Amino acid sequence: MIANPVAGRHTTSKPWLELEQELLKLGVDVTIRETAQSFDATLIAAAEGSDYDFVCACGGDGTLSEVVSGLMLLEKRPFLAFLPIGTTCDMAKSFNLPSEAHLVAETMLYGPSFAIDIGAISGSEVFLRQDLPDGVAPAEPDRLPHHFTYVTSFGAFSETSYATSHNLKKSLGYFAYVLGGIKSLSTIESLRVRITRDNCVTEESLIFGAVANSSSIGGVLEIEGARFDDGKFELIMVRTPENIMQIAPMLKNLISNNSDPLIIRELISDCEFEFLDDMKSMTVDGEYGGTRKTWHFLNKPRSINLKVPELPHLPTHVDTVKDARPKDND
Repeated sequence: MIANPVAGRHTTSKPWLELEQELLKLGVDVTIRETAQSFDATLIAAAEGSDYDFVCACGGDGTLSEVVSGLMLLEKRPFLAFLPIGTTCDMAKSFNLPSEAHLVAETMLYGPSFAIDIGAISGSEVFLRQDLPDGVAPAEPDRLPHHFTYVTSFGAFSETSYATSHNLKKSLGYFAYVLGGIKSLSTIESLRVRITRDNCVTEESLIFGAVANSSSIGGVLEIEGARFDDGKFELIMVRTPENIMQIAPMLKNLISNNSDPLIIRELISDCEFEFLDDMKSMTVDGEYGGTRKTWHFLNKPRSINLKVPELPHLPTHVDTVKDARPKDND
């Protein structure tokens, strides 16, 4: 179990100790590692993960993302479990993962596994911003994420998840993100971006862009028909409005999954953003992902076997996807 002791609102408690007791009752040998700073979970998972049948990430989406990055470095990967104790936990919502210790233990041992796609991150030289709250950026660029599990994004509202102070998150929970989002409305920036996806190249003026593998982003943006194992990500881009009056209806259509001339939605497996005017930061699974001129994201199909209470409903191509799953799902 790889636990982030500062995840979530109630950092004085240690829910992973309750999970440990539940697993011990079931005859499971448990090892607990607590992280001290960003990227620790990646290093622990990479160094020790292959020694275990299961690795359980205990924290928020960022902790889960770090653990996945470590497991992706292994040739033989253990099953992945998740004890969600973060502020938002989009991954837990996507798969209806429980947070109660006894249910997490049951899911780990008796639930099916579901092979999920993982995104690999690369690009031009990466830099660290110096204007962020303490603890947001790691000490070294090498400690930035190399993979993402459910979303990476830039532009309007993207910084809310990591630029909101940790104390505010602890005291107000999800409402802290709402306050941060409202505040960022006054700083919406138009970005000139060259987008290369699946051998198609275009240039756009954008205020927001995301590559997602989730049914929910930030607890607000729902993605209908999301698939997690088809080798595809959903590319969502929002063009720069001509005037401020277009913003409100565009946001409504974005949240409601309605069509809008300002909104671009595509399914892609390989995507690159080149920012034409300056380097830009990306949010990676809710955390600061670094700052680059060019960002490249590649889908790694069905790379991690996530333990879930039940297999997710597949909106389309059920027979094809079923045949493509690992045998342990049956």
